[in-house]
Amino acid sequence: MKFVRNALGPAILALSATVLSVPHPSFAQEQAKPAVSGAAPQNSQGSEGTSVETAPTMQQSEAAYAAGDYAKALEILKPLADAGDALAQYRLGYMLALGQGTEKDLKAASGWMRKAADQGDASALLQLGVFHLQGSGVDRNEAEAATLFKLAAEKGNATAQLFIGQMYLAGAGIEKNEVAGLTWIMSSARAGNAEAQFELGRIYATGQGATKDTKEAGKWFELAAENGLAIAQYTLASNLIAGTGVARDEAKALEWYRKAAEAGMPAAQRDLGGHYLTGSAERQPDYALAYEWTKKAADAGDAGALSNLGYMYYSGKGVPQDDKLAAEAYEKAAGKGMARSAAALGALYEAGRGVEKSDEKAAEWYRKGGLGGDKQAVARLAAMIVEGSAVPADDADGALWVAMAAGEGNADALKWLEARAGAGSAPAKARLAALIDADTKDPANDARAVALYHEAAEAGDALAQLELAKKYAAGDGMGQDYVAAHQWANIAATDGNEAAVKMRDNLSKLMTREQIADAQKKAREWIAKTRDKG
Repeated sequence: MKFVRNALGPAILALSATVLSVPHPSFAQEQAKPAVSGAAPQNSQGSEGTSVETAPTMQQSEAAYAAGDYAKALEILKPLADAGDALAQYRLGYMLALGQGTEKDLKAASGWMRKAADQGDASALLQLGVFHLQGSGVDRNEAEAATLFKLAAEKGNATAQLFIGQMYLAGAGIEKNEVAGLTWIMSSARAGNAEAQFELGRIYATGQGATKDTKEAGKWFELAAENGLAIAQYTLASNLIAGTGVARDEAKALEWYRKAAEAGMPAAQRDLGGHYLTGSAERQPDYALAYEWTKKAADAGDAGALSNLGYMYYSGKGVPQDDKLAAEAYEKAAGKGMARSAAALGALYEAGRGVEKSDEKAAEWYRKGGLGGDKQAVARLAAMIVEGSAVPADDADGALWVAMAAGEGNADALKWLEARAGAGSAPAKARLAALIDADTKDPANDARAVALYHEAAEAGDALAQLELAKKYAAGDGMGQDYVAAHQWANIAATDGNEAAVKMRDNLSKLMTREQIADAQKKAREWIAKTRDKG
């Protein structure tokens, strides 16, 4: 279950540190509770007019904490907490959880939070709920977390209202109830909680938890953005660019991107830099600002920014042209899964720009880009295979990449595939059959596709075997035949093909025992015959 977000306030225990992820007002912001009941007022006079020392107070503990003297703050808190002061118990648990002035001790921290929570302290109820949600210092228990959040929410704690609302929506630790979830999140949002306002915007934007309403979503995103929440500022900026839920306004979008970027959000820095880099119909590119913001995001490790930085060095926009720096940036971005950067790096290796020329490395990076879905990478790798400058891992690998390019309309790739199929390559036949099969404009090709599938399947190509099974099962281009379909699915499944296993099992539900036995016999005979030939 994921609903507790990052950085909600200036004093926060982060989930990533397996402690807390809810806000805490600083000690000075909270109203101090009276000292231990029955303690004499500070600096009071005794019966003989002499000064009488009084017990330390919460105010003194707060002053010590604010001054950074955690040891003194703890020394004062402990007897107050032992005497039953709920605020002291809460703050003692808080300091133990953070390890301020003492060793971090989550178990002890949860114990003090429990004492304060049992007295109805809303902050302690909230914190203890997070402890149970994370299993920090206590057993992980979503139901207990929901109970605690609800109690704190009923006392008006806006963060708890957000959390219990999200738990209602998710059905986590409490029975799912979208009306209750929305109601609590709305209460938190109306109380000014920026995270709740953003969450409410998300709910209306997606329609998950309420009727989809992009205009209402835009309203709440804007409120959260105005309250300083960086993710809301970023989201509002993106919506202003797209005109989603708000009127399209590029100038305002850039203002909000800048606010989020200045708050240190790499995605906002990247997108702000990207908008300055490309310019628009309303404004010219500003390469200096593009570099400034792109570099900040790249230094933070943002893959898209690293890719954009590579392009800037490659093109010389905003920086002196430098192929070596371009290659370095592209490689970092590709290492983070950026497919277009892998394609760009492949091109640099193929051309020998900024790196030592290497067809082998070019093909390697094109392959990574292609696996990531970059069409240019696929096209270049296929071209290298067709030209003979790249050696595929095997016949099936070469057929795969060339067929992908052929499917995008590359005539040379299709010609290569036809030639390989004509030379007897089973993988090429299977891939060519799939291309022909996908061409719905010419039903007359069905017979050729079926013939190629048959030839490739008989030669042991698993793809062709599975596709042939599908053809028989559907009666597509041939008479429907469950026995033949089961036979070929079973043969394809021998290599562990999960799709083939699933198809075989589903076919079995539609067949008689006699039909299944017949299909299994034919599969065994085919496998034995193939083994003997091999």
